[in-house]
Amino acid sequence: MAKLFKNLHWIIIAFALFNFWQAYDKADTELKTVDSGVEEQKKLLTKNKKTQREIANYYKNIKEEKEKIERVAKEIEKMQQLLPSEISDSDNINLLRKMADDVNIKELSIAPDLDSVRGFYIARRYKLKAKATFLQFLIMFEKIGENKRILNIGESLFQKSDAPQRGKFQVIEGEFMLEAYRFNPNYKEDRGIDEIQKKFDDDAKTAPKKSSRPRKAAAKEKDGV
Repeated sequence: MAKLFKNLHWIIIAFALFNFWQAYDKADTELKTVDSGVEEQKKLLTKNKKTQREIANYYKNIKEEKEKIERVAKEIEKMQQLLPSEISDSDNINLLRKMADDVNIKELSIAPDLDSVRGFYIARRYKLKAKATFLQFLIMFEKIGENKRILNIGESLFQKSDAPQRGKFQVIEGEFMLEAYRFNPNYKEDRGIDEIQKKFDDDAKTAPKKSSRPRKAAAKEKDGV
């Protein structure tokens, strides 16, 4: 018994060390858990900041694209206004006949065809048939191209004429399609901005939101300390 009392202080010291080790091990485990949580939250915060930067850049890009689309649409609408609101068959036919007379093309037939709707403009087609030399056709086409009215030569077909040749230049038969244009009052250039905005709104809804967990982790760390 005396020996037991003699070594009692060592038993007390060992018991105290054991309790201290248990407390230290528990605190160390909790600290590691807190550190792991803080590190995870730091990564999440970095990811959220990156996402926020990407969203900000996306906003900027969307705004720039919308401005570009608007500029292009306005240019198209300006071009549309350069076209006449109506097409006069009699005026166009008289103009073409005068051009033909200027280059001495005598045999010319002109027949209006159906309209063709092509977005912001409508094309009126005319079928032309004529007999002339190649040079006469060429000069007439140049006159059509230089005219202030927007006229365009489309499909063309030329072949040798079976009629007796009276001059030194070969007479050929030409058949071609000519188009005149007017603007389409029912057309409005689609900006596509609504679709762009909708896509952005959908992406913004699915973007990760900033987490409030870092504050909780910080509070836990404080309690552990």
